[in-house]
Amino acid sequence: MIIKVCSILLLLGGLQKSWGQSQFTISNLSKIPQKSYANPALTPTNLEYFVGIPLLSGIHLNGNSQGFRLKDIGWTKVFDPQVDYEMARQNLSPENIYRLDSRVDLLYGGIASKTGMFTLNFSERVIGDVAFPSDLFSRLADEEQGDAMSGRRYDLSGLDGNAMHFKEFAVAYAAKNRKGWNWGLRLKFLLGHEAIFTDNNQLVLMEDSEDGLMTSGDLAMRVAGFSHFSEEESFFRLFSAKNAGVAFDAGFDYRYNKRWQFFGSIHDLGGITWRKDLNLRELPESFSGLEPEIDNTFDRLVNDRSEVTKTFRVALPTQLRGGMRYHLKNNHILSAMASTRFYHTGTDLGMSIAYFIPVAPWLDWTASYSVFNKSFSNIGTGVAFQFGIVQVYFASDNIISAFSPTSTKNFHFQSGINLVWKKPEKKRRPTANREKIKPEDVMVTGGDNEEEAISYFTLKSVFSGEEDAGQEVNAIYVDIYRYDDSGNKELIHTSRYPNNEFEVTLYKISRLHELTVKVYGFEPVVYQFFPESEGLERKFKMTADPAFWNK
Repeated sequence: MIIKVCSILLLLGGLQKSWGQSQFTISNLSKIPQKSYANPALTPTNLEYFVGIPLLSGIHLNGNSQGFRLKDIGWTKVFDPQVDYEMARQNLSPENIYRLDSRVDLLYGGIASKTGMFTLNFSERVIGDVAFPSDLFSRLADEEQGDAMSGRRYDLSGLDGNAMHFKEFAVAYAAKNRKGWNWGLRLKFLLGHEAIFTDNNQLVLMEDSEDGLMTSGDLAMRVAGFSHFSEEESFFRLFSAKNAGVAFDAGFDYRYNKRWQFFGSIHDLGGITWRKDLNLRELPESFSGLEPEIDNTFDRLVNDRSEVTKTFRVALPTQLRGGMRYHLKNNHILSAMASTRFYHTGTDLGMSIAYFIPVAPWLDWTASYSVFNKSFSNIGTGVAFQFGIVQVYFASDNIISAFSPTSTKNFHFQSGINLVWKKPEKKRRPTANREKIKPEDVMVTGGDNEEEAISYFTLKSVFSGEEDAGQEVNAIYVDIYRYDDSGNKELIHTSRYPNNEFEVTLYKISRLHELTVKVYGFEPVVYQFFPESEGLERKFKMTADPAFWNK
């Protein structure tokens, strides 16, 4: 019985768990390709290409129920949907909202280009939301207990919702390093399988003197593809182009300076127009009981072929996201994000703060705190492991729900396995800012004996990056060499300086010297010189390493 109720209200009987706000946590795992689902402008910059393990690369379940937990209505086992109608009547609010959004990637992969990255995904998705009044379960409880009372009213005017099951074929491109601006676009082709769309006109049920029900107002349910539920047809459909649509995602990511980064995105702008395999069911003016009428409605929607030809369109719940990141030392990141999603039954708002730590070269970790669905106790976490080319990740915006989904209003779970190939590291050749002073025939200090003529000179240098792009130089590593007559060089000075400049005093010997400076996040600087007079001062502009500043 409850399977048929949920099949009508939520489209698929096996996926009636409570999914809600999503992807706060996953967007902070910088090495995971799936973070592009949170913002199409976000992709790892150090990957040459990647392939997701089919069916395992992206398992994403999320949603919420407003006002109750599954265990409040007697549903204690996730895959054993048993509902206690009397418990539901006592614990439910007058109006309740149930929202879902699930995705399983059948295929997922990407390849880098010179200016960005192309990705492709072929995914199974279920999206929907339903608003239902507590009087729905009150009537079912009364029928279960045989409690009859002529003239009793059940207000079902708030019963409303829609849901869709479809496949998504999408192609995305993310452009990188455009003067601090990165942008991404994902174009989606939607192949619809099943859908339900309700039209409620102030429906009220009234019990008559014979324990039956009469209706005031009306309720119509438009469906598409429900014949897939029949025993004669196979429910599995790899492709289904009878009902199709398009949608897109778009996003940007702006690196203001070394510390601050801003981003924003829009998701699922579009929908599906349902034209084929349509059916319509209107609630009759009177019937014997709500439970048998639900059975009858489900059977007719599945097995009857009505002459309905009027198409209907169901829009995807569009989502807006925006936020910022603050980069700390050692690649730690503090971030904040806000999210708004527009469902058929209303708007879902959420906010989150998160902290990211690269624990080891093979392990990233993030933790988050989120406020959404009028809930203030959502602690999330995410980890990403790298073992050779194998990448495994897990994330949840509400970690408690991942282990006890029936005990929380908000559920979120996301995990997957990828095979990733990094870009080959470029051999760093010390060619940036190389300069050479031609050697002179006489020693700078003059004199007949080089050792007796030795004096001193001061070498002073200042290093800087592109300030507008936030590429600051914080610490430098300095090596100074001197060449002998045979062309061999000898290290004569090495040190680390905690800022962007150094000053050192050396013997003034008229031989070729070489200064090598290394800065984290920049190409090395090599400068060749001969000692001049009492000192030598230079200012150097560092060349940034794109792989560091765009990650």
